[in-house]
Amino acid sequence: MTTETAKPNVSEVVNFCKSLNLDAELVGQWVWVSFEEKPSKEMIQGLKDFGFKWSKRRGKWAHNCGKPTKSAHQSNPWEKYGHKAISGPSFAGAV
Repeated sequence: MTTETAKPNVSEVVNFCKSLNLDAELVGQWVWVSFEEKPSKEMIQGLKDFGFKWSKRRGKWAHNCGKPTKSAHQSNPWEKYGHKAISGPSFAGAV
């Protein structure tokens, strides 16, 4: 990020996920991260510090990459936008 107030863009969020080999996927302009088990306190803090938010409803960490949208309570973004693995175990299986 270039300034303290700037939000990371999609490329920066993707690179962050790749650098930590997170199980991450791109859904529209958002990045979603999944864990099989609860991550460490340090990992959780790192995600929060980078701008990820926990989605209790979806059971995943989400980053809007500076592209806020209306609530998706009535829809499934994975169906609407499709998705692409960008790092982690899902990404390795996609190659």
